[in-house]
Amino acid sequence: MAEQSKITERASELAGQAAAAAGPLAAQAKEKATELAGTAAAAAGPLAAQAKEKAAELAERAGEISAKGINALAESIDKATGGKYSDKISSVTSKIEEKLEPHPPTAEPPTPTVKPTPPAAEPTPPPGPDVTA
Repeated sequence: MAEQSKITERASELAGQAAAAAGPLAAQAKEKATELAGTAAAAAGPLAAQAKEKAAELAERAGEISAKGINALAESIDKATGGKYSDKISSVTSKIEEKLEPHPPTAEPPTPTVKPTPPAAEPTPPPGPDVTA
């Protein structure tokens, strides 16, 4: 039994030494991780800006390409209908192209246009005997 207690004592001693040695290493690892995180964040900033710029360019190109496709489709439909619906096709095409145009972001969302409702007409009384005497 004495030998088992010596082993336990020695294991406790070695664990204490390992913990004491690990403390400074853990602090060094934390410092290094913080340093690397800062470096990564600094490198990510310009990359994020480049990605945003590229995305805007791609979105603009997609809108232009879509508008060409819409025009080609409108011409085909107009031709197939013999020009009978040219005004309606042109109107719809214009509305679609307007939606495809890139709009710069604004600080405030656009105000919805609300048409005023006309006042309700007064109800007409049901026909009945004239009681104006």
